[in-house]
Amino acid sequence: MSDTNDIRQMLCDTAQRLFTDHIDQKQLDAAKQTGWSSALWDELEKADLPLIGVPEEAHGAGGTLSDAAAVLRIAARHAAPVPLAETLIAGWLLASAGLHAPRGPMTVAAGGSAVHEGGSWRVSGTFKRVPFARAAKHLVVLAQGQVLVIDATLAQIRQGRNLASEARDDVTLSNAVALVEATTTVTPDALHARGALLRAVQTGGALERALQLSCEWATTREQFGRKIAQFQTIQQELARCGGEVAAVVAAALSAAGVVERLEGDAGPGAARQVLLAVASAKIRAADAAREAVAISHQVHGAIGATDEHALHHVTLRALAWREEFGNEVYWGRHLGSAMQAAGADQYWPLLSAA
Repeated sequence: MSDTNDIRQMLCDTAQRLFTDHIDQKQLDAAKQTGWSSALWDELEKADLPLIGVPEEAHGAGGTLSDAAAVLRIAARHAAPVPLAETLIAGWLLASAGLHAPRGPMTVAAGGSAVHEGGSWRVSGTFKRVPFARAAKHLVVLAQGQVLVIDATLAQIRQGRNLASEARDDVTLSNAVALVEATTTVTPDALHARGALLRAVQTGGALERALQLSCEWATTREQFGRKIAQFQTIQQELARCGGEVAAVVAAALSAAGVVERLEGDAGPGAARQVLLAVASAKIRAADAAREAVAISHQVHGAIGATDEHALHHVTLRALAWREEFGNEVYWGRHLGSAMQAAGADQYWPLLSAA
């Protein structure tokens, strides 16, 4: 365990230096116009960070889901405008089918139709609000139990964006020939859950940065002749914000550990534990985003809402990610249904196992 922790700490230190050195306000402002940063992506690939947690035999960088979550959390603190989470999900999906992960940014989609004709698989369908589709070199599509890798140049893309101006594009494929394909046991629900988990991790990282900025502002901003951090009301609000942030980070990282531990276990008990962990993390992330973002902007006052201040880069992402891969209402319904289906006798065992 000590060696694992040491390796993860080295990985986090590397990621922290990279994001600190290669992300600044000018780059973040530019990314709001383009939807992402290709220059930052190039730096990530040099460090092999986009495929952390993907097995080496699948041409990944190795490591675990918890390692990937640790890097993604740091990226979110810096509001990194790149498809890191999407590429991590794509790499995991490819590895599940025994396929190699190609270089370059990737994104994922589920649905559409896949037909085997003339010795090749062809994919058709329209996929709404695909994250970073315009940036992707490959689209990894899950359809009819197949994982299919599509050259992104075959897609018709209608550009869109989320609340934080990250690329969220509509993608249309018309008989696009898959470069490679293979069967997988990953279901669309499992893919959706993986996305929800990583969005919860990202939300935790973004809110950590919002809290840091708020504390720094409160200790430097003066009002009525003293620092605003000396006012009891501000102290109470920052403490409440800190509690929200700690809760979502703990829930997200705990969920990553549960998913990692139960990966490959097809039993109904394992599926319920994974659902409980992921749903709880996503619900907690959504609740924390609402509270922590409001507090952060209240502490900053008007300056926090301006384009030139760093705060909005992380708060808008936290609010946007709240809705992606299912919001708290979606996951609350799924969680309630699963607990009801398990029965009263399983209620406490499920809670205590998590």
